Amino acid sequence: MNEKVLKDVVVPGEEIGVIEEFLPGEGTYVDGGSVRSMILGTAILKVNERRVEVHPLIKRGPLVIERGDVVLGEVVGMKKDVAVVLIRKVEDKNLVLSEPLHGMLHISQVSDKFVEFLSDMVRVTDILRAKVINPRPPYQLSIKERGLGVVTAFCTNCQTPMTIKNRKLYCPKCRVQEERKLSAKYSTNLKL
Repeated sequence: MNEKVLKDVVVPGEEIGVIEEFLPGEGTYVDGGSVRSMILGTAILKVNERRVEVHPLIKRGPLVIERGDVVLGEVVGMKKDVAVVLIRKVEDKNLVLSEPLHGMLHISQVSDKFVEFLSDMVRVTDILRAKVINPRPPYQLSIKERGLGVVTAFCTNCQTPMTIKNRKLYCPKCRVQEERKLSAKYSTNLKL
């Protein structure tokens, strides 16, 4: 077996290893002795060559998303300062995508105020309404503006759709409260 998956999902700038371990390959670059990902993808080790590559998660296709488009997507992965979002709908064009596209939400694009933990603003399984700020894959997203943010959230304990109570998210089943960066269009029954 010549190939081994090191990490299922890596984001641009994420360290994959050091040059003493691996040679940099396609989709990577070296920064201060660290081999880092250039793209959103899967880190693959070519065992016999001791070379690491990053294969893109994104399939190239016709451009359907432009800067400024408002999109709906599901948060499918989280790192400390980046959320990976599967974009399923371009709201401005009333277009449902046959195959979802990958987007990234950086912590700096969540609020104009300082945010220490991205997980205080969005969580895995949340449905987001976001604006595209970079129209090239992986699409860079922002939820800073009013009206953008989480439009549907599920309880982290029981996965029940959460309602809004006293400007916070509330789980009617297990009665926990959680916070997110909510959109004014929040709904408990939004389907993608």
